[in-house]
Amino acid sequence: MNREAFQLAPMPEHGNTTDPLWRALWDAYEPVITPLRRMPLVADVELCGGMHGITAELADYSYLLITSDDTLPTDPNQVQGWHVQRLSDHTPTIREVIYDSTEAGPQAANGNDHVPLFDAITAFVARRNLGLRFTPVKAVTITGLRSDLSAVEHICDCFPRSLDAVARYGQEVAMLRLMGWRPLHQQGGNEWPLSVWVHDGAVVTVAVTLAGWNAERAA
Repeated sequence: MNREAFQLAPMPEHGNTTDPLWRALWDAYEPVITPLRRMPLVADVELCGGMHGITAELADYSYLLITSDDTLPTDPNQVQGWHVQRLSDHTPTIREVIYDSTEAGPQAANGNDHVPLFDAITAFVARRNLGLRFTPVKAVTITGLRSDLSAVEHICDCFPRSLDAVARYGQEVAMLRLMGWRPLHQQGGNEWPLSVWVHDGAVVTVAVTLAGWNAERAA
């Protein structure tokens, strides 16, 4: 289980994540994107008519747009300063600059320094209470190999409540015991339990895994 995943907001959900330009910009601006995801905010790379930017979703359905002047260069080493504004596709009147270290901006002395950039974003999100809250959606999965070496891949169910997922996990392993399966390994305690079972040449792993995230937004 990769605990690092639980410290970050989820990836954006759209088809651009396989686009070579989107991927190149995502990787190039990882030092900006990862801190946003740790806040945690869902970050994305905006590709629109040759204009590039980084966006971060806020709890009221508005978002932050991070650029350098009008756009982000494909090479982050060319960034001279950062421009951050809050925008909303649903409410066009929401349009406010929260940080500007470009040449003509009030924070121009900071240039492309990341520290004051994230200090400003963190303070703004906290002051307005615009941070998203994520709760994990857990799945109970059974994976492994049958005695004929065919694959077993089964998702029993998904649960927004951890207690429900762990209870279903307990039901599944209890059923395996009744059917004569023998446990080889168990770990994870009551939070992310995982166990390995064998029976007549077959081996399966039963586990509570991360299926996704529920985002709590402002009313």
